[in-house]
Amino acid sequence: MFRFDDDMIVTPLLTHSVGHDAPTLHLRRHQEDGMFDRFASHVEELWNRGSSVWEGGGNE
Repeated sequence: MFRFDDDMIVTPLLTHSVGHDAPTLHLRRHQEDGMFDRFASHVEELWNRGSSVWEGGGNE
């Protein structure tokens, strides 16, 4: 997912497909709680659950 203000490029992972075979969606935010907000919320949740893979916080 790439987000630019109210535009977003999303390539959802699909079962039995590699990345270049999956569809790419260009979303624009036109309303609250639409497809754009749902993808943004999903990625925000994943980001908040993540942790550093480097010892010491990733500053190496």
